Amino acid sequence: MVQAQGLAALTPQSSPEAAQRPSISGSAISTGQIALILLLATTLGANHIAARVAFDHGTSVLFAVSMRSAGTAVVLGCWLLLIRQRILIPDELRLKALAVGLLVSAQSFFLYSAVQRMPVALALLVFNLFPMMLGFLSWGLGGDRPSRRAWIGMPIALGGLMLVLDAPSRGLELASWDHRFLAGIGFALAAGLSMALIMALTQRWLTPIEGKVRALCTLSIVGVASLSAGLAVGGLTMPADRTGWLAVVILTLLYGSAFSTLLIAVPKIGPVKAAPFFNFEPVAAMAMGWLILDQSVKAIQITGAAVVIAALVFISWPKRH
Repeated sequence: MVQAQGLAALTPQSSPEAAQRPSISGSAISTGQIALILLLATTLGANHIAARVAFDHGTSVLFAVSMRSAGTAVVLGCWLLLIRQRILIPDELRLKALAVGLLVSAQSFFLYSAVQRMPVALALLVFNLFPMMLGFLSWGLGGDRPSRRAWIGMPIALGGLMLVLDAPSRGLELASWDHRFLAGIGFALAAGLSMALIMALTQRWLTPIEGKVRALCTLSIVGVASLSAGLAVGGLTMPADRTGWLAVVILTLLYGSAFSTLLIAVPKIGPVKAAPFFNFEPVAAMAMGWLILDQSVKAIQITGAAVVIAALVFISWPKRH
């Protein structure tokens, strides 16, 4: 699934100009567009694989998050200057933008902490439950009631998640669960909840801000917040060897390239139509985790992953009008 910054940046603006633009929702998504989205999902999954390699070679989570966010912010800032994009956030929205940026900082830390402690694909599958959290959160804040599809798909996804986490063989006894694995689940759920809050608050507060400017603001806040937190607690541990440094460079390049392409391509396709295909990210991460990290999973977990992804696609697939 798309990262928090990208999804927040793609939230449509509620402006008169936006309302006057012709809708593209009626056009079918092409094979080429699907291939592009699958490539972006694979690239984002590879970013998490590179992050796990960096962690295994001594890199701290805060260092990885700060380098990824700062590097992408620099590239995005240069691009906005090149296209002469006006970079301005209204005074009345600055504190709200700061609050959302700090939430994204927390979400980034939580998700990378989950990736550090459990197989990458499983961390992403747990995190990708955030659309269900968002549905109930929005409903609680006075938004629309979750759709019939959501009510059908959510229990199926949760059942699949139990298989992903291998709950049938682990049982209910705490002693049968590895504490590091349990911490990873907790971090992934915290990342999902943070993501739901980010999406809800972005929709309510920040839609007047142009999407690319919103993304630059968020990335800059994440970079500064991660660096500041790392310096305050001594958590900016650099890689211990060349492999770790190479992994940090690769994760920054992968994330930056995918994020930049996402900002350009996905608005033209339509976020709603693109969303189901981003669920390919955990699938790609599972394959790469097996090939690169030797992270094997049981057949029951693969079955659970298929159930979760199918349920999420069912929930998010655009309705025909």
